[in-house]
Amino acid sequence: MGSCAAVLKGYAQAIILTGGISHDEYFTGELKKYISSFAPVVVMAGEFEMEALAAGALRVLTGEEEAKEYTGIPSWNGFDFQ
Repeated sequence: MGSCAAVLKGYAQAIILTGGISHDEYFTGELKKYISSFAPVVVMAGEFEMEALAAGALRVLTGEEEAKEYTGIPSWNGFDFQ
């Protein structure tokens, strides 16, 4: 989040916390202490990971999307970030 704040030159409108971990009030409260100086923090508790996986599988089964093979190699391998 700090690196994103730097890249955005401090012009982030908000930081949105979501996913299953966002249900944990202790975690989000502690995280807010560290990041609220970058931008307002909004907690949108929810988790739709299973729905997203099911929708992706359905797209493959209906031919809308081609299945990808997991190789274990990060997609950013080979890029020079210097």
